[in-house]
Amino acid sequence: MSQLIEKYWQPLYFFARRQGLSSADAEDATQSFLAHLIEGESLASADPAKGRFRTYLLTLWKRYLIDRYRSENSQKRGGDVQVTSLYCGDVEAAWLSYATSNKSASDPDRAYYEEWASTVVRTALAHLKSEYSQSHREATFSALLPFLTAPIQGDRYQDLATKLSTTVGAAKVALHRLRLRFAQTLRQLVQETVDDPDDLEAEIEELKRHLEKLRS
Repeated sequence: MSQLIEKYWQPLYFFARRQGLSSADAEDATQSFLAHLIEGESLASADPAKGRFRTYLLTLWKRYLIDRYRSENSQKRGGDVQVTSLYCGDVEAAWLSYATSNKSASDPDRAYYEEWASTVVRTALAHLKSEYSQSHREATFSALLPFLTAPIQGDRYQDLATKLSTTVGAAKVALHRLRLRFAQTLRQLVQETVDDPDDLEAEIEELKRHLEKLRS
């Protein structure tokens, strides 16, 4: 459940904000919805054969927002759950950054899926940073990170080698290893929400598609 909250808090919030909810209302709704999932049995009824988990979650979220709108004057959802403990960082600042740089993305569904893809990437990078930190290679990670997905050639390899105090050949190997671990970590994160291994490649392609739309 903690992984669920970490991966989907922000995409759910982005959907609510794109739907027109205020910052306070979107935060309250997202917290209450996750508390509702923790207390209830909605997730237990998820059937992998009927679609991807994130799509199922979005369907539940839409229904929840409709019900919430209809009963907004009723008792606040969440019961005795301390929903404030579900808060996941400064999500409003992240939303404003997204909304400012993606003015054409007026579709709430698109905001949800694109933020899902971004969250997977951020989580993968956080895992890699932790790995490098544990082996006391923070400086190496910081030097390699700008070239993780960007092309690099010629003198840039020499500049990177200088930063790493190593040879060009060793710098190339280090960057290759980081890229390989990044790809492996992404696959592991996506696989956590895929019950059928045969669906993994399709999910990876879906992730790439949303990231490309986000950059366009």
